[in-house]
Amino acid sequence: MMNSKGKQLLLKPHLYNLVLLLILTCWVIPCEVFADPGECGLDFLNIAAGAYSSSTGQVNYAGMSGAEAIFGNPSLLGEELSGFVSYQYLIMDTRSQAVSLNMPVDPRYSFALGVDIFDPGEITGYDEEGQKTGSIKSGDYLVRLAFASSNPLNYGVTFSYYEQHLADIVGRGYGFGLGLSYELGLNRLGLSVENIGPNFKIGQSSAPLPYRIALSGWFPIRSNFINLSADLIYSREMEFLFAGGIEYSPLDGFFFRAGGNNDIPFSMGAGISGGNFDFDYSYVPSGLFGARHSFSVTIAR
Repeated sequence: MMNSKGKQLLLKPHLYNLVLLLILTCWVIPCEVFADPGECGLDFLNIAAGAYSSSTGQVNYAGMSGAEAIFGNPSLLGEELSGFVSYQYLIMDTRSQAVSLNMPVDPRYSFALGVDIFDPGEITGYDEEGQKTGSIKSGDYLVRLAFASSNPLNYGVTFSYYEQHLADIVGRGYGFGLGLSYELGLNRLGLSVENIGPNFKIGQSSAPLPYRIALSGWFPIRSNFINLSADLIYSREMEFLFAGGIEYSPLDGFFFRAGGNNDIPFSMGAGISGGNFDFDYSYVPSGLFGARHSFSVTIAR
């Protein structure tokens, strides 16, 4: 992956700034965010957008970089013009597609746009005798804008627009996010906050957004021969979630990956990287419902 790049940086006051920003981030989040876990709207936002993160524990927010990072930690969008496209075949004919583009405006700043579409297919109704009574279409949509700055202490902010269709009923909402990251040699630490905003409303119903706060680390070993990732996440639905992943590169440009978390214990995948082109695949078992298959392509200038 292109995320194997790292910079040798010195510990300066930037580390102090990181700690200060972490404290401010937690302080400015509305108190109601920390309410007891419960059902949330827009559950598709809990599905990893790309195959790389899906194969390494469903998150890996400190490992992804480039255009894909708009769906995790926007501070890692980077300095390169890059595009990301992903397709997922989930369960029971459910599909998800994501696309994003990172556009640097100078060596330090960049803007990005991302779209994530969740398609559950048609919902079919049946009467007590098993006769088909009709079907309705539904779908969820995310449009996200991001701004990022590349420094020893990287930061990014996002604005998200959400839309949900259920037959003729349409719901709309918005939310915000923040990402921070700091590189210690080749290692990387990150903090990300996603989907902070008012309740999402559709028809006469409303539900809180599935907010997520993640503290993440990415640790290359032996010049990226083995890369480790770890994420500690607090979300409204799952409370605390721990995820870990490993990436093994036996040959330059070839990667094998595996990971899991305390909700989905196992995932695996592979990747090929050549020049400015990356292709990734992930496989996530889903028990009686089959398996999730994800395919992602990343292109950078």
